Amino acid sequence: MKTMKTSLAIIIAAFAINMAQAANYLTDFEAAKKKAKAEKKALLVKFTGSDWCRPCQTLDKNVFSKAAFKKSVAENYVVVVIDFPRKKKLPEAQAKANKALAKKYKVRGYPTVLLMNEKGKIFKNMGSYRGEDHKAYLKKLQSSAKAKAFR
Repeated sequence: MKTMKTSLAIIIAAFAINMAQAANYLTDFEAAKKKAKAEKKALLVKFTGSDWCRPCQTLDKNVFSKAAFKKSVAENYVVVVIDFPRKKKLPEAQAKANKALAKKYKVRGYPTVLLMNEKGKIFKNMGSYRGEDHKAYLKKLQSSAKAKAFR
């Protein structure tokens, strides 16, 4: 019984840590653009179906939730998560804004990760997520940032 309680406590703690990590990313695109401009960074915009899309969940688990990824990506990017959940309800204004962004950037599937300058102009579509770990994904990001002078 004690082992079961300990296991349950560990699972709850891991879930809480993942939720806290996810909270570090912005969800307001306009605020993210202002922050990117002020900090002279690019935008990394992730369109996701967080509670239903298996590849999105795998990308979060393997890449976006990793502390090393978060630390490294924060050096060059302001990360924005544009979510399209099915089970949880977003505030109406945010759901409307997310839908408009997906339409503007012609998002056809999830996850979609776009790299943009601080004005919202795309300089790289990261393509489909292929199961890379956070180190490989960071390498792709770094080569993309070097290839584009976004100022």
